[in-house]
Amino acid sequence: MLTAAIVTVTGIGLVTGVVSYFAKGIVKDQNPREAFQRGIDVIVDLRYAERYKPEELVSPAFASLLGKQLQPFGGFLVVQEGERWESYGALKEEDTFLAQLRKDVSKPGKHTDGAFTVSSWEGRDLLALRYDFPAIDDPLTYYLIIDVTEMSVKGGRFPYFVVLGIAILLGIVLVPLIWITTKDIVRPLRQLEQGSRCIAEGDLNFSLQSKVRNEVGSVIRSYEKMRSELQQSIGAQLALEENRKELISNISHDLKTPLTSIKGYVEGIREGIANDPEKLKKYIDVIYTKTLDMDRMIDDLFLLSKLDLDQEKFHFDAVSLEEFYRQTMSELYIEYESAGIRLTGEYEAGLDAVATMDAQKVKRAILNIVGNSVKFMDKKEPHIHVYFGRQSEAWVIAVRDNGPGMEQSELERIFDRFYRADADRNQNVAGSGIGLAIVKQIVAFHGGTITARSELGQSMKVLFTIPMNQSRA
Repeated sequence: MLTAAIVTVTGIGLVTGVVSYFAKGIVKDQNPREAFQRGIDVIVDLRYAERYKPEELVSPAFASLLGKQLQPFGGFLVVQEGERWESYGALKEEDTFLAQLRKDVSKPGKHTDGAFTVSSWEGRDLLALRYDFPAIDDPLTYYLIIDVTEMSVKGGRFPYFVVLGIAILLGIVLVPLIWITTKDIVRPLRQLEQGSRCIAEGDLNFSLQSKVRNEVGSVIRSYEKMRSELQQSIGAQLALEENRKELISNISHDLKTPLTSIKGYVEGIREGIANDPEKLKKYIDVIYTKTLDMDRMIDDLFLLSKLDLDQEKFHFDAVSLEEFYRQTMSELYIEYESAGIRLTGEYEAGLDAVATMDAQKVKRAILNIVGNSVKFMDKKEPHIHVYFGRQSEAWVIAVRDNGPGMEQSELERIFDRFYRADADRNQNVAGSGIGLAIVKQIVAFHGGTITARSELGQSMKVLFTIPMNQSRA
């Protein structure tokens, strides 16, 4: 970088000095700084196009742009593509000039890249710098032409030693300078420009890379980080929007199902179909059960919303696990015994086991897991087993059933909110797919982990842990 800086500073000083010396002859109405900057722009654009966008070199639009850039020097651009000659810029009677230029460049020694040609035309002296592009399949040459008539008047016939001096400066100073500028500054800035256009058009599927260890490279890397984070943010927002749509769809379905049942049974009562006490009791029991389902569903949604917003309070206490186990199993027996579910339990946590936890939330997690097993049960003799134990530095609670199980690909997603495994198979099963998502959040808030294992067609086991000796406010 030090060498580059020296070359840059030296090149700017030398070229600016030369331009200043011949200012009246070349730069017309510009000051030396403006002329130097415009000259650099021309060569940088050429060098950049040659290396990174060679297709632009045969574009009339690109040639026209260079021609306009040379106008402040009283100049223009001539392009030789095979046998075709075209001029771009402010040039009159171009056919006669092009004939003169072809004649001049055909002289011996005038056909090499970087050669200078001085042509007299219409009382003016025109200096042409030849620029070849060997990488292009078809022969292509650019002639950058400037008006040096006033220099000739000032110093007699145009001093060729000056041409030689300028050529040396261009070869030794400007070429490295332009390469440094193109590689370390211009190209990264063009990348930024293209990236900004893509973002403005809503396209974030690109990346910006820079190995340059300077301020421009740092900007490129920061810009790429911003683009990546923006892409992730938009992706997350789109995922949330899809989840929201799926939630609305699921809730609409799951609320409509019990409401339809309730409506049907209420109409049966109103029309006198339930014309005896036993049938009336059956209708009312169904209505009550469906109402409870709806209440639980709304309660789940409310709880999940509060958990997401960190508005649900957790109350941690030292809880006897054995007593907690007995109370939980008692509630499960009361709720599912009449439904024909065989519930068994196993306690191996120890008689003196004490866990620091929110007992109500953990019980809610167990009830949700058991409820999920009951909901998808497909066996004639359904069996659910609840286990309390310990491993290493954590308490373990597990629920195993003899239900249908599921594929491994589905197993990895059952704790995702709004996910309902095999929608076709379970389309008549009520539930919004957030019960296990709530369990996951409760376990995470206790600092534990949750996993699921399954044997397709035979069983499902959901296991979560609560760390021992934790202290939570």
